[in-house]
Amino acid sequence: MATSTSSASSIFDIIANQQNLRENAANTALSNGITLMQNKKYDRAAQAFKQATALKPDLAVGYTYQADALVRLGKKKEAAEVYKLALKVDKTQDTVYTTLAGIYIDLGKKSEAEKVLKDGIKANWQNTSALYTLGHLQAQEGKYKEAEANFRKVVRLEPRDGNGYYGLGMALNDQGKYDEAIRQLNTATTLKRDFTAAISELGQAYLGKGDKDKVQVQIDKLNKIGTSDAALAANNLTKQITKPGLSYYNATNSSLQLVLGPMALSALDPLTFNAAGASKVVSVKFVFDSDMDPKSVTDITKWSITKANSKQAGLYNNGLYDARNIPIASVPSRVSYDPTTREASVSFSIRQNATNDGRIDPSHLVFKFSGVDAGGVAMDEDANEFDGFKVYSPF
Repeated sequence: MATSTSSASSIFDIIANQQNLRENAANTALSNGITLMQNKKYDRAAQAFKQATALKPDLAVGYTYQADALVRLGKKKEAAEVYKLALKVDKTQDTVYTTLAGIYIDLGKKSEAEKVLKDGIKANWQNTSALYTLGHLQAQEGKYKEAEANFRKVVRLEPRDGNGYYGLGMALNDQGKYDEAIRQLNTATTLKRDFTAAISELGQAYLGKGDKDKVQVQIDKLNKIGTSDAALAANNLTKQITKPGLSYYNATNSSLQLVLGPMALSALDPLTFNAAGASKVVSVKFVFDSDMDPKSVTDITKWSITKANSKQAGLYNNGLYDARNIPIASVPSRVSYDPTTREASVSFSIRQNATNDGRIDPSHLVFKFSGVDAGGVAMDEDANEFDGFKVYSPF
């Protein structure tokens, strides 16, 4: 019996020694891998970490480090599989969930990213990194209420961290809840100095409310930060409050002079309008103050031509009824655009009446454009139309 007990003890000792040797070898490989990572030898580091996990399959940190090395080598798909092994061994690695989700997002696998983040939150409901990342992902997918709920959890868990308030403000902005968004974003900028993203989002909230003065305040704050990101954000806000407009009417290149008051068609062009039913295509040239979207400018349905009938625009034919006044097309027949000069040429047809005594009042024709600029920004409502009376009237 003693001999049997002694033999069993020896076997256990051998197994224990082998396990100790494997564990020591795994730790040595892990240490070597860390050194190689520090020296930016990522390929060799990945091999060392792989060796460590082969020797000790429950070494969670070995999988995590191996995946980190693969990411640095640009092997994101391989890294994702190894991160999954790391979480299979140890589900408490909070940061691995967000790292793996980030890889899935980069690979265009947003549904997988969302699942991983939800798994991370299930493993630890206080995983604010996963909640925050999930909120942003949901906002990108238009799930604004879900995003709002997750950002509110972040705020409750980390009330002194400005990032949660920023995310919450962004989600509220997306829902048009501008007043509450402003409150949350102001908290974010109070807690975190020079918080470019939050200041920019605050500018978007004021844009939503139509408060250009407060948008300008945010632009000024961004410009004072002095970083390239802040300058880019300031420029973006500036473009949004600087809407395009009609700069001027180019009389020199126009065949119809909008300075002319009420007159007979025969005086406008004696050779053309010398017979009933005679017609002529005329053009007026307008220059924009911004680079415009050519497709929008040349869309004739974005333009309108009307006879002035207001105090500001004046009254067509000075408000006097005259049966000889010819009808004017409500939309142009053609519009061309030269992006190098920002000039649009608006063409439409004028036709002599049946009694050969038609009249026109060019100075009280109102041209209006309702399209967008090259960045998709709509026209400034205070600069989207032109009439000769308003420009040339001495009153």
